[in-house]
Amino acid sequence: MARTVAKARIDTRAPLMFVENVLKTSKMVRDVERQREVERENKELLKRINYIYRTKGYLNVDYGYRVHQSFHTDARFRLGREIERKNLAFLNRLLNRKATVDSNLARSAGRKTPRWMQSPAAPANDGRAHLRIDFWERTDRRLCQLTIELCPEVSLGEVTLARGKLFRIYQGVMVVIRGGKNSSKEDFPLRHEGTTMERVERGSLVRLMQDGREYFLFVLRPIGLMEGGRLVGRVVPSSLARLDLIDSYGSKFGRCKEPIYFDKIGS
Repeated sequence: MARTVAKARIDTRAPLMFVENVLKTSKMVRDVERQREVERENKELLKRINYIYRTKGYLNVDYGYRVHQSFHTDARFRLGREIERKNLAFLNRLLNRKATVDSNLARSAGRKTPRWMQSPAAPANDGRAHLRIDFWERTDRRLCQLTIELCPEVSLGEVTLARGKLFRIYQGVMVVIRGGKNSSKEDFPLRHEGTTMERVERGSLVRLMQDGREYFLFVLRPIGLMEGGRLVGRVVPSSLARLDLIDSYGSKFGRCKEPIYFDKIGS
């Protein structure tokens, strides 16, 4: 009987795979591909951010960018500078020279201004006239009231203030009230006319003629020399702090931040 030799068989059948294993394997492949895609996107984004930092600065701010300006901007700037120059020139005309501030005025000797002006205000019953001025913001909000003690030789009738709007407030220097034009210098003559006032104290009220117009100045800081001014009175110590409130509405070049109105009240 012939002997039968067994041959090796190759299993060509498809592997046995469950549906669950197939789904898990495909999901894993997709997750790996998505993770690699995210990594590539992050690298590109990081390169873009670094490029922006090198060229345009932090947060994509282009520091070389210039905001669009209208054709009238330069003209407005020129007009503003011209107004500032006029205001400073007006202040220089009022003072006629550069104001000097001396913090040791109270100790200095040889005062040429009246002694009563340097000393504290006298009691209200000393016979001197007192002037009260109310100040308003936009005609509907009352700011404060200043009480001015007039010089012994000055009467209430000689102070021609009535009511109106503050002309200029030079911050830290003076408050300017513009009066009317006088056709004659004999109208309400005051002493010390045309003289040089030295060591004008803070809170002084000075009357000044400039270009035929009358001006009243509230001095906000000690001024060493003032030409052609005539001393009218001085703000009483109890009202000096209110000058700072009015001063806060001024600016370096005299422009008022808000319209400030005043109203004169008798003694």
